[in-house]
Amino acid sequence: MASISLKKVTKAWGSVVGVDAIDLEIKDKEFIVFLGPSGCGKTTTMRMVAGLEDPSSGDILIDGERVNEVDARDRDVAMVFQSYALYPNMSIYENIRFPLRMRNVPREKQDQQVREAAAMVELGDYLDRKPKALSGGQRQRAALARAIVRHPRVFLMDEPLSNLDAKLRLSMRAQLKHIQKRLQTTTIYVTHDQIEAMTLADRVAIMDRGRIQQLGTPDEVYNDPANVFVAGFIGSPPMNLIRGNIENGAFVAADVKVPKAGKGNRANVTLGVRPEDVSVAKTGSGHLNSKVYSIEPTGDQTLLAVDHGGKLVIARADRTYRQAIDTPVSLNFDAARIYLFDTETGQRIRD
Repeated sequence: MASISLKKVTKAWGSVVGVDAIDLEIKDKEFIVFLGPSGCGKTTTMRMVAGLEDPSSGDILIDGERVNEVDARDRDVAMVFQSYALYPNMSIYENIRFPLRMRNVPREKQDQQVREAAAMVELGDYLDRKPKALSGGQRQRAALARAIVRHPRVFLMDEPLSNLDAKLRLSMRAQLKHIQKRLQTTTIYVTHDQIEAMTLADRVAIMDRGRIQQLGTPDEVYNDPANVFVAGFIGSPPMNLIRGNIENGAFVAADVKVPKAGKGNRANVTLGVRPEDVSVAKTGSGHLNSKVYSIEPTGDQTLLAVDHGGKLVIARADRTYRQAIDTPVSLNFDAARIYLFDTETGQRIRD
């Protein structure tokens, strides 16, 4: 398999910087996810590892070997794209076999490897069919089998599940994770879907404006966000963020007062609290007092939204909780689970 090192890797087009001096060490056999909004640099970074883009500066190493000038076909990496990129005139068998033919694998080995890869993604009964005869999920599994079949050093996956419906994404996530752990192949996975990132990754690199904002395990980035961007990007619904000040240790904003939230006095502070750490209190007695904006029953819980200065604050209430729109409501925040950020810099306040 392979370890991957990015050392001050930058990609720029004139004055436009897509990736800004990234340093990253990816361990052998690791499943790492690049997560971030469109235009954050995640796909460009992966394409530089693949050899499809040249870095403007910096070094890319695979197993300690600098590969900046190595052609993509010689890096021994396999890519799975958002589009299935299957050859429509070929059977699924021939699509999976194609990389073996290109690499001149002995013909007597090709059939065994194709059938092993197909079995791994549960496509053994569909090998004689053309791609148009398969569902979207089956076609994506065929694309995955084509990547698996030649046992590359690295898998590179660019939003491979984004064209699938929610039910298929759920099953494909489980299958991807199972296959990667079975094969022990170093994997870089690109997505803007934080649910995919949290469920698949050994570590998540959260990116914004060409830089890694935080690198850590799913638990680390969820429970210990480094800045406002990470706090607001991770979580579904995302973390509630309220701007205010610290006054004599209490966080204070319009219709909000949270005792013992910080220390001393400090202006321009953003308080963060996740919906699961917000509870409904006796009306008029909570940390935040407002009115019901919406109620969303989801079966296992009820999402309660209140309006605070034109922004919504979300609480996860009991599944049976119901209340009329515009009814007065109060919310309490779990004091042990609140986060404070510097509003101007966005960075976490840890003192």
